[in-house]
Amino acid sequence: MKQKLKGRLKKAVYIAVVSFIGYVLVHLGIVDAKTIRWSDGYPVTIQTAGDTVSVISTGQSDSALISSGGKFCLIDAGETYSGHIGVEEYLRYAGVKEIELLVITHFHYDHTSELLDIMDSFKIKNIVIPNLSKENVPTDDYFKVFLSKVEQKGINLKPAVKGNEYTVGNGKLTILADTYNDLTINDTSVAALFTQGEFTYLSTGDGEAEYEKRLLDDFRGKVTVLAAGHHGSGDASTEEFIKAVMPDFVAISAGKNNDYGHPHKRVTELFDKMGIPYAVTAQKGTIVYSITENKLLENGIL
Repeated sequence: MKQKLKGRLKKAVYIAVVSFIGYVLVHLGIVDAKTIRWSDGYPVTIQTAGDTVSVISTGQSDSALISSGGKFCLIDAGETYSGHIGVEEYLRYAGVKEIELLVITHFHYDHTSELLDIMDSFKIKNIVIPNLSKENVPTDDYFKVFLSKVEQKGINLKPAVKGNEYTVGNGKLTILADTYNDLTINDTSVAALFTQGEFTYLSTGDGEAEYEKRLLDDFRGKVTVLAAGHHGSGDASTEEFIKAVMPDFVAISAGKNNDYGHPHKRVTELFDKMGIPYAVTAQKGTIVYSITENKLLENGIL
């Protein structure tokens, strides 16, 4: 037992020391940020000098960072799992000091757990949340603290309203539909499309089959990168929806050996059948797609 504890302590100290040294080297410009990694192989940071979308490896949770023209948009603030760098820490390594726009797709813990820490650590200009009906507004203390911090820090809090646009660097993020106030919290997710030139990135949070069907009443059109709905769950990514948006590439945020079986076999088989390339954070680590080069960057683990 003592040997196991000693081993764990040594590993924790090693990771902390390596991370600190890596952080210093990156910020002194001595090494390229993307060469610094955790001892378990996951990337500590990703080079964000160019315009990119990064689906951050956070285990069985969700967070994506859009970097454009030196400005940043964060979509969700997922839970940190053992063996993964936290979202807040990832943002520091990525050189983020100010967040132009933070979108919370819906109020489930695996999408919000680092939200309060991020609000304390970075200047945030705007936060978009679902436009919730009275019965769907969270009543827990976490939500109350969130609202208190919004007021205290003078952040612009915006409800998700169809057609609202937010400039982020060289691109813009558009809310595609009004909030579907379904008692299934997943289906209250914000649907958002980031556009920069010919590049598009579509995020639908944890929206499931009925949500996707309703969304198609408001949006149809080919996208460059799709964040797979609900971590690649079998309840999302219907064939009708995927055919309507026909992504060039799909990023799936899911943890290793998760209890939910994400991504679902039906979903990955659908992508294979349709010839759509995809990557899963459980295998690749952080998934980084270059907006300007229009390609997947191979600086995560393979």
